Amino acid sequence: MKNMSFSFSIAVLIVMQLTLANCGWKFRVLEDKMPFRQIYLSGINNGVGAEVYQRLKRSPGLNIVANKTEAEVSLSLKVKTDRVVVGFSGAGRPRELEIRTTAIVEINNSEDKPLQPIDELKIFRSVTFNDTDVLATQAHESFHTRDINKQLAVRIIQKLQRIRLKRQ
Repeated sequence: MKNMSFSFSIAVLIVMQLTLANCGWKFRVLEDKMPFRQIYLSGINNGVGAEVYQRLKRSPGLNIVANKTEAEVSLSLKVKTDRVVVGFSGAGRPRELEIRTTAIVEINNSEDKPLQPIDELKIFRSVTFNDTDVLATQAHESFHTRDINKQLAVRIIQKLQRIRLKRQ
């Protein structure tokens, strides 16, 4: 009886694994290929821009040019990060902090005509604040800031990958 119960448990486990494995959900893979060969970047002197630059630099067959006239595509970023206290303790001390990062993305062609409408990407994150663990809170906040920068960079790269250039 004990052996049959064990076999039944194993069979149920296998059926559950097969069911979950075949549900069709998967991570979206970020490819390295871009539909253009040369890009000009401006406004990348921030966390999001640095992350975009590092990811584009690793793309095969893509050159980051220093002159806007040489580029097939130009990317302009304006990034703003705000830290806003949204919750206070009963004693009036900050308890919850919200990190709000907004990236305004402008993608143009070589003639400076928009390839996509100007887009405003926003990510908000809440960080609980404890004034007795200041160092841990600062590390937690910087982790969230880096993660926001990476997520925004991935979204910008995906926008660049959806560009359709008209070839002459």
